[in-house]
Amino acid sequence: MVVTCEIEFDINPFGTFYAGQVLTGRVTLQADKPKQVKGIVLKITGCADTSWKESTNRTKTDAKGHSKTETETTHYRGHEDYIHSKTYLLSSSENQSAVIEPGIHTYTFACHLPQTCPTSFEGIYGHIRYLIKVELVRPWKFNQNFTRGFTVLKVMDLNYDSPLLRVPCKSEATKIFCCGPCKSQPLDIQVSLPQTGYVPGQTIPINVLVSNETNVKVEELKLELVMLICYYSQTPLTRTKNERIVVTKMKGDGVPVHCKKQFIYPLVVPATPPTCFNLCRIIQIAYQIEVAAKVKGWHANQTICTAVTIGNVPLLGVIQSQPTAKSSMSNGAVPRSLEFNDASSSSNTDIKENKSNTADNLKSANLENAIQVGSVEGTSSAIMIDTPPSPWAADANIPPPSYEAAVHMKKAKLSPSEGQEYGETEFTPRYPVFHIRSLSTSGVDEVDVPTVAGTAVNGVSDVTGATNNNTPEKSTWL
Repeated sequence: MVVTCEIEFDINPFGTFYAGQVLTGRVTLQADKPKQVKGIVLKITGCADTSWKESTNRTKTDAKGHSKTETETTHYRGHEDYIHSKTYLLSSSENQSAVIEPGIHTYTFACHLPQTCPTSFEGIYGHIRYLIKVELVRPWKFNQNFTRGFTVLKVMDLNYDSPLLRVPCKSEATKIFCCGPCKSQPLDIQVSLPQTGYVPGQTIPINVLVSNETNVKVEELKLELVMLICYYSQTPLTRTKNERIVVTKMKGDGVPVHCKKQFIYPLVVPATPPTCFNLCRIIQIAYQIEVAAKVKGWHANQTICTAVTIGNVPLLGVIQSQPTAKSSMSNGAVPRSLEFNDASSSSNTDIKENKSNTADNLKSANLENAIQVGSVEGTSSAIMIDTPPSPWAADANIPPPSYEAAVHMKKAKLSPSEGQEYGETEFTPRYPVFHIRSLSTSGVDEVDVPTVAGTAVNGVSDVTGATNNNTPEKSTWL
């Protein structure tokens, strides 16, 4: 064992930051004997990628009239950059040589995250991913890389979004079984919500009114919070690919024939990324509540969908005025406050301009970020960075959230790109979960106008879901 490396974040062991915030941390290298290198490079990257394949069958006929079916596969891709920063921890160019002396070497770093960064996301056909990589450039050998992922959260304050998020909504659907002389009476279902804006940790009280005047029994109700993802490709053509993920679900009671029942089911929103429409051009995220009435027999189920918006700053009791750009930087997004005091060497500080490049050659603001790097081995000086208040500081009744992994999303596979790879092999973004009081969610079932004698039963099913707490891992360069 020659060199070990560890990347740590300041006052944030899991590495969760807000867009517009300053990413700070330290890189610790430990060598047990001298090691010659061309340089040690620190890279901070953030981008969105989409990728999927589609196959089509084509029939070709030759000059003799013989037909042949061939399968053509097209690979659709999309890419968009948000951060592309690079600086040297040791040496200033790969054309020079340097020696890592035995001992412990610690470097602090700071990098401003652009306000335009969308929230981290991992899906089947694409992702929005942010990485820190320390690259050991070696002469006449493959480079060695240590990689660690971190989460970026775009502040989506529901108070500054559409005022319709505070307004109750109602959706209705009617189903009739059979047709003609066998046509049944209608099955009416109404779904209402007290508001359409929520944050993870809140409970959505779903009010369901089922009026079953048919001769077909409703065996059970299924309630789901569904994430809808739309992926876009840029090459070779502009195409879309959709993905549907069930975030959380629960089961409700059935409704007998010729009976009317009303239910209120509490559906808790787990850790999940916020709604995203305009920040990323190749990945869009939406949410909806789906209530399905599972009927007996061969009849198709009746499903009602209601769109909801998931943010990461909850609705307050009083509507606030939109803050100015000076006080909130942009779009009402205010990063979480930081407190740190990292030592750095004023003589070894090196700030480099970053190069960025978008796949579609469109102009992207805030791509060129400077990484401020210092070594604790010299004269100490503090990196002073002004940090704004937390996003939820407007209401003292809202406690700071915890940060949890989204169990319904796939883990990121940090595969090696070039050279030997060390560090995390999997990464899961973490999202804020608030522990705040919601509207009353007591379950109520009642028979309003039954035509056949029946009794309504009170009862609410438990929400399925769990949290997954992963501990950070360390890796070693061999």
